[in-house]
Amino acid sequence: RVCVPEQEKACRDRKVHMERKQDFAKGERDKYFADDDTTSLDQMVREEKMTKGYKYDDNAVDNLGKKRRGPVRDLCDEDEEYGGGLANSLKAFESRDKKMKMSQLEDRARAEQINAYHKSENIHSRDRLNLENPRFPKHMLLAVGARTYLMLQTSGRLVDGHCLIVPQQLSVSTTQCDEDTLEEIRNFKKCLIRMFDASDKECVFYETAMNLQQMPHTYVECIPLPRKMAANAPMFFKQAMRECEDEFEAQNKQLIDTRGVKKLAAKIPKHMPYFSVEFGLGGGFAHVIENEREFPKTFGMDIMAGILKVNAEIIRRQQRNGIGEERQLAEAFAESFKPYDWTKAIQ
Repeated sequence: RVCVPEQEKACRDRKVHMERKQDFAKGERDKYFADDDTTSLDQMVREEKMTKGYKYDDNAVDNLGKKRRGPVRDLCDEDEEYGGGLANSLKAFESRDKKMKMSQLEDRARAEQINAYHKSENIHSRDRLNLENPRFPKHMLLAVGARTYLMLQTSGRLVDGHCLIVPQQLSVSTTQCDEDTLEEIRNFKKCLIRMFDASDKECVFYETAMNLQQMPHTYVECIPLPRKMAANAPMFFKQAMRECEDEFEAQNKQLIDTRGVKKLAAKIPKHMPYFSVEFGLGGGFAHVIENEREFPKTFGMDIMAGILKVNAEIIRRQQRNGIGEERQLAEAFAESFKPYDWTKAIQ
């Protein structure tokens, strides 16, 4: 037992005495928690079912962290002569939210809503793929659906026709998109496959979902390849994804096969970073990223550069073309895409 000075011991005696006066009536304890006199048994049972129990350990740590500095004691090791014991120690395991007044709870909820709003506004203002962002390159926009849009890649274009399928609402990955958004993404893929098929090319689609806590705006990249190159693409990606697992000592050694799977979320849990590649609409491969610091953000570009036999470093450092040249590229693409554009049906 830790010894305490007499003055500190006297202060504790007075504090316990006041607590005992509040909690005892007619010589018997009438409550243990702050809301015992306002909460019925039915309400307690309902709350227990909804919350699946209290977080006692978290509450104890939270309460201890808010106390003033003083001698360290065991929560259940208080002398009965000071009014402690089990009854007094139970207060340490009670959530501080229950001890707050309704006005305090309302003020805190209001402050949390304001902070969440400001955070959301800050994220949207920095989102370069937000259609309402003044800095969005509207001259690169090709087609707009109800929930998604199609645009040309602005920088780091691997080939002519390198484009992006983007959800309009900020989503960190397609595994977190709703059914309607996924359906529109699939519609754009179908149209692109048909368009490039006319020029004897096949489409490779890939997505890199990383650093999800930073709320990045996800997109699916489309790379049209000549048929001979496209035939070798699955082998290149499969080998590269296996090698990256060995290199970064990933615990999940299994390469996820997405062939025959319509929804990537059926194979990859939500809120997990991943890389996925799809060859046409026949599926492909996916890999859960366990070490985001080591996994390269340009993994898909690097593999595609190897297939195309171009220098990936040069592509990464490629500067954007002038607005006039970009507008010409977009207009030419839009003209070729027009016969296949599914968004014309909803306009």
